[in-house]
Amino acid sequence: MTYYFILIIYYNMKYLILLFKGFIIGIAKIIPGVSGAIIAMSFGVYERLVSIMSKPTKIRANDVKFILFLGLGAALGIGLLSNGVKWCLNEWYFSTILLFSGLIVGGLSDVLSEVKNERFNYSKVLVFIICFSLVYYLINIKGTNILLSNNFLYFFIGFIESLTTVIPGISGTAIFMALGWYENLLDVYYKMTSFNIDITIYLFFIGFIISTIMVSKLITFLFKKYKSLAYTGVFAFMMSSLLIMVEKAFSNSFSIIELIIGIILFFIGVLGTKKINGLFSKFQK
Repeated sequence: MTYYFILIIYYNMKYLILLFKGFIIGIAKIIPGVSGAIIAMSFGVYERLVSIMSKPTKIRANDVKFILFLGLGAALGIGLLSNGVKWCLNEWYFSTILLFSGLIVGGLSDVLSEVKNERFNYSKVLVFIICFSLVYYLINIKGTNILLSNNFLYFFIGFIESLTTVIPGISGTAIFMALGWYENLLDVYYKMTSFNIDITIYLFFIGFIISTIMVSKLITFLFKKYKSLAYTGVFAFMMSSLLIMVEKAFSNSFSIIELIIGIILFFIGVLGTKKINGLFSKFQK
């Protein structure tokens, strides 16, 4: 009995790892300044995820399992640890940000290897500069305090939420705070979790789905036709996000204890990403 139990665990290990990856991605999604897509890229699941989303009518059984376990993990991460993450950010902001910085750094080498697949050219430099600058500007943009007065504008909230979810390196929290729409976004999620469904929820989902399919198709096309350049852009997104996170962490006051804990957590994050990706690659074979 024990032998069969071990076999079941072994052959389903890749799904358990997917569940765990989704769990961490979900947590990253609720941290201000952190991009869930960047963590997905670090964990090596991003390219397949956008490929699946770009062709919703051609989803296979393995794709359904992939999305199911990744999505379930993300939902668990958001649902179970949202309050815990908020507490960590309030009490141990510096150390928490360094942990997630480590998770990103751990996946940089895999992305960089894709960039190096083709020889160096000036197009890569240009793509890197544009993508790096774009993310850095968007996340640091000052708030405009735009108020929503029409239910239909929730369509655009869904559209933008998808963009910040699918495009690596862009923090949805930062963008919505900059636009003055963050409270409206929280209102959408509150209504969904309390099953208070109205027209704004339908409009939000319509905008989200349309945007997800469109952007996923574009990103999938770029990965297929211009893979090295696409990964150059993603690498720039990751580096820009990483710089912003470290800047914000060091702009806050912190104690020596927090610095020591943060450094330890940073290396745990780096090694954790490498270990998780290594296990996932092993069980995919």
